[in-house]
Amino acid sequence: MRITWGASILALAVIAGASRTATTIEAAPPAAGAGAQAAANVTPEQLEGYMKSISSTQTALRAKLKENQLADAAKDAQQLATTFGDVEKFFAQRSKADGVSWAQLGKTGATAVAGALTAGDAAKANTELGNMAASCKQCHAAYREGGPQAGGYTIKAGSI
Repeated sequence: MRITWGASILALAVIAGASRTATTIEAAPPAAGAGAQAAANVTPEQLEGYMKSISSTQTALRAKLKENQLADAAKDAQQLATTFGDVEKFFAQRSKADGVSWAQLGKTGATAVAGALTAGDAAKANTELGNMAASCKQCHAAYREGGPQAGGYTIKAGSI
């Protein structure tokens, strides 16, 4: 009987320990190993994609504003805010405080545009869109070269 009682206690302890371990494992954040770290890095090629996305989305947003399609334009503005967040990650990973700041201004501006459009205030949305574009110009002056007339923008050599 003592062997059965001892075995029962041991079994309960093992079950309780396994249960607690499973809960701890489920609640623990995922490990940030080398593979996760590499996946999180934003490459210059990805930045180029983000820049093209910002350009085309901003063009579409302006067209929708002219056509008074405010709800659709608001979706574009929300997409811009998300993409500016990705640009912010790129500059943060390279410790470029000015680039981070300009990306944050772009994200804040896009969020303000979305808010104005959602509220039905096209005039305010246009003003906020101009503010957002000003942050783009500052960042381009520091980190980009070329332009629409030169066949597109590229990252300035040695800037990142």
